[in-house]
Amino acid sequence: MTKTNEQYDAVIASCQNVFFKKNKDYGTAWRVLRTISIVDQIYIKAQRIRTIQEKNSK
Repeated sequence: MTKTNEQYDAVIASCQNVFFKKNKDYGTAWRVLRTISIVDQIYIKAQRIRTIQEKNSK
């Protein structure tokens, strides 16, 4: 397996871990959301991460 594949697998495992923990805390409330609502939530989170990264780089 290449290093890229190993890195990919590590990120996927990390994401799954977060997903399972959040699912345990909050249940499956996200399942009632429309696709666009889920996309909006991902966008909001990505913007927040970007803001934090930019703030820390100054």
